[in-house]
Amino acid sequence: MQVAALGGPVEVAQLSPSVAADFEIRLQNLERTIQDLTGKYEESSYQVTQLRERLEKVNSDVDFRLKELEKGGGTAGGAMGGAMSDAAPTKPSKAAAAASNSDDKKADKPAQTAAANPPSTAGLSPEKQYEQAFELLRNSDYDRAEKALQEFIVKNKSHAYAGNAQYWLGESYYVRNKFPEAAQAFAEVLSKYRTNPKAADSLLKLGMTLQQMNKKSDACTAFGQLLTKFPEASASVKRRADTERKRINCPA
Repeated sequence: MQVAALGGPVEVAQLSPSVAADFEIRLQNLERTIQDLTGKYEESSYQVTQLRERLEKVNSDVDFRLKELEKGGGTAGGAMGGAMSDAAPTKPSKAAAAASNSDDKKADKPAQTAAANPPSTAGLSPEKQYEQAFELLRNSDYDRAEKALQEFIVKNKSHAYAGNAQYWLGESYYVRNKFPEAAQAFAEVLSKYRTNPKAADSLLKLGMTLQQMNKKSDACTAFGQLLTKFPEASASVKRRADTERKRINCPA
């Protein structure tokens, strides 16, 4: 094909079918790589949040013990024991108790409302909806994260992040010891989003969830299938599966 340009003909290259097909494959591989990197970032971000919470709890406990040592001049346990044995608890007056109960009820209402109503997603793109739901999870706002993730999945079943959302929904159940719900959520990743980068993680967490439900045989099966069904799984996922298998004495 030729077109006139600057007073002379110029040859315009056209992609052959084979080159176009190769380009399409490369594009699909690139999209999968981006999804995989997104999943790894989310996992790392979530783990950092969990570690930060644990560190804050440890620091709080240490601060408390140090303050008790400063007060009593002895061990924290001794200081606490002395305080408890030497001082009788003061009984609040009826008026104070009534006021306290009233304040507690007032304080509970906003918390209950917030838990029942995740932030509005009106006008937000699917990507922004997902980010908003994941941020709730990172902030350990598990009740609202659960609802936000469920809403995202319902509205965006075919979106690239739908599998990730399903996995994190399972995590939101798992950390609250809602193991039957967690098992269902992780199983749905495997049945509906088999090619999603979080599929191998979901099978690992499904095994760990079944273990918590005292279903050792099923848990061992899940750990064993991970290595055969997902040979491309990350080294950390494979190591964790092997560790869990050994910990509950799965048959070789």
